[in-house]
Amino acid sequence: MFTRVLAISLAIGLYGCSAVSNPVEAQPVPEVVKSVPYSELPEVQKFINKMASQHNYDRQLLVSMFSNTYKREQVITKSNNQPEVITPYHEYRANFIDPYRVQQGVKFAQRNKTWLEQAERDYGVDWQVIVALLGVETAYGKVTGNRDVFTSLTTLSFDYPRRGAYFQSELEAYLLLARNQGWTLGETKGSYSGALGMVQFMPSNHMKLAVDYDQDGRIDLWNSEADAIGSIANYLRHHGWQYQQRSAIPARVDQAEQVSELVNKGRAPLYSMNEWSTKGVWATTDYAAGKTGLIGLRESEEVVDYWLAYENFFTIMDYNPSRRYAMSVLELANRIAQHEGG
Repeated sequence: MFTRVLAISLAIGLYGCSAVSNPVEAQPVPEVVKSVPYSELPEVQKFINKMASQHNYDRQLLVSMFSNTYKREQVITKSNNQPEVITPYHEYRANFIDPYRVQQGVKFAQRNKTWLEQAERDYGVDWQVIVALLGVETAYGKVTGNRDVFTSLTTLSFDYPRRGAYFQSELEAYLLLARNQGWTLGETKGSYSGALGMVQFMPSNHMKLAVDYDQDGRIDLWNSEADAIGSIANYLRHHGWQYQQRSAIPARVDQAEQVSELVNKGRAPLYSMNEWSTKGVWATTDYAAGKTGLIGLRESEEVVDYWLAYENFFTIMDYNPSRRYAMSVLELANRIAQHEGG
């Protein structure tokens, strides 16, 4: 199994690897400014009533938690700093693809060979993509986040209007998950946005798609590499991963201005190769039949690299909607497979 390279047709070696790096968990900067506690806000009181009436949640516990929880400004700042194109792709990818992360990915794959082979059989998901997602998300579990999930989700629920409804649903899911799993509110650690464990599932995805793959009686996405592997495989299958199928191939665009409205459009394949050729878009390597979408990754103000992306590319975007993220995952997967196979 481990000698197979993912059919992504990435130009390996196109970019130089960055220096070897060993990711470490950044410590949160203490925040000393306090506003009123969340328990005093009418919308929070309404939320408490909803949890108590719809889910029979302990009202006093929630009142106590919200009474000691205050707005976390850094969470808002981080959430506002997530545009798709701030830096060129080669700078973005250097955060995730370097000799250290490839080496650690190979070690992770060798250590978990049995679980990865089983996940391929059970879920039909290529092993190297599972490993690469773990590598990009948390450096194989080294950087899982050290923010209090309850405070982060509360801040985003009630002080981030742009996506407040979404984060309220995640806060609701977290509270139910904590009760079901026996977690102590305020002690669960995750990312600034409330993502959990080495797979960085949001609470709703944890509830729906996380699995107890090692069958030890509990789902542990922080410490069980088997549970992480099974959960990622289950997630990708749920979102339509196609086993051993191409993900993306390099492309040439004759007249960029003529297809500008089709570049990075949506999150699904658009046209067949024949249809793309009528628009002056050509695959520059061998390709498989099927529809693709046109991806443009900016390398500089003047240079854009183009790719034709199959369904699997967009499945990775269901994990994280950034096209640069999806390409980085797939390239890391290819490098790990090549190095693991010698």
